[in-house]
Amino acid sequence: CIAALRHFRALHLGAADPGGPGAGLSRMRPPVFGPRRDRMARQAQAWGMGPLEEALRQLLDTDLALRSSTSAPAMALVERVLIRLAMMPKGRR
Repeated sequence: CIAALRHFRALHLGAADPGGPGAGLSRMRPPVFGPRRDRMARQAQAWGMGPLEEALRQLLDTDLALRSSTSAPAMALVERVLIRLAMMPKGRR
């Protein structure tokens, strides 16, 4: 869940930059280079700000549930949130 949250935060950083996703991703620390940067810029552009914020909200809610004292299995919670993100309508991402 932490890796997914980190990835979506990077995509959000790219999508939020007024200079475009490439400019936003170039300000990341540690920097992203080469084909990975190009793929992330395309992902940030395809998702857009609204869906990325919704994805971050879902991931943060799941992270909070994992860190709280719930008896739900951790792997199942992570799987469910990733499936929900993958099944978001294409118009919303």
